[in-house]
Amino acid sequence: MNEDVNVSEYLTPRDVATLPKRRGRAASTFYQLVVEAFLASGEGAMQVDVAKIGRKPATVRSALVKAIKAKGCQDTVRVSLVGEEVILIAR
Repeated sequence: MNEDVNVSEYLTPRDVATLPKRRGRAASTFYQLVVEAFLASGEGAMQVDVAKIGRKPATVRSALVKAIKAKGCQDTVRVSLVGEEVILIAR
């Protein structure tokens, strides 16, 4: 790295007492909405458009599994990853 760069210019002092209590990212409700839309559709199975979401298929599958568990609907819907396709399936 360039030794002429003064990295202290990128730092600003902050009072610890004024920092927000929660510093992580907020949980997204997007995947819960996807599960709700699937359940409302009444279809037996639907493919999730992973390319439009902009994530890897395994990431989308994992997020949908968490959303299903959070909604408590494991008995009515499941997620399947077939190749690069993520599919919601009614039970």
